[in-house]
Amino acid sequence: MQDMIWTMAIWWTPIVILAILLVTTKKAVVSPVWLAVSIGIYAVYTGAIFSGIDLPGISGMFEDQQYNWSGKILAITASLVMIAAVVIPTQRLNLADAGLTLKQEKGSVIPSLIVMAGMIAFIVGLQLLANDGPNLDAETLIYQATIPGIDEELMFRGLLLLTLSLAVSGQAWKLKGATIPWGAVLATLFFALGHSIFVQDGAVQADWVTLVITGLLGGALMWIRLRTGSIVLPIIAHNATNLANQFF
Repeated sequence: MQDMIWTMAIWWTPIVILAILLVTTKKAVVSPVWLAVSIGIYAVYTGAIFSGIDLPGISGMFEDQQYNWSGKILAITASLVMIAAVVIPTQRLNLADAGLTLKQEKGSVIPSLIVMAGMIAFIVGLQLLANDGPNLDAETLIYQATIPGIDEELMFRGLLLLTLSLAVSGQAWKLKGATIPWGAVLATLFFALGHSIFVQDGAVQADWVTLVITGLLGGALMWIRLRTGSIVLPIIAHNATNLANQFF
């Protein structure tokens, strides 16, 4: 538990520092309340993943099961509940603000599919360079084709994008048809940090290559999310990239 607390502190510290810098340089307006809400939301999400609760019928789906299916399903449920808790009490927010819509912005699907293809080509190229062989275990293939995209897109490109955009508002940029707010920058940075820096047995472990790779892929997923206005294609792109990664 102590390691997880320190890990979370390391992940959030750059986000808070960047928010402070944006305020002091008058580049953005920061809401401490929404920033605190963002931190609390992610704490609940992490608690759901590592709760240790085994859902009936889930823990024994595969022999020598290696993935935390129950924790991820609980995290998905927690994300949906928290999205509802953030959106429903307000009059100015709706589910589409968290990407929960099937509607795709006009002209966004083809460019997003091209970016998705680029993501898959990028990860396959890295795997070919690594030359560590395929992983065609049935559980791995089923898991990577389903769970990570739903879980992480709901959180990072759904709920966390929404709350961080409310926490840090100001200038936004146009990038090939997508409007990029500060919240998207912070959520992408957090996504990269969350996949590459950990505290284990009191020692900080950082994988800078993973930081760069997840930052690039997270940035591509964020662009698709903002270009389409929905998390549907980011979920597909995320899972397709993870699945392709297993074949090389």
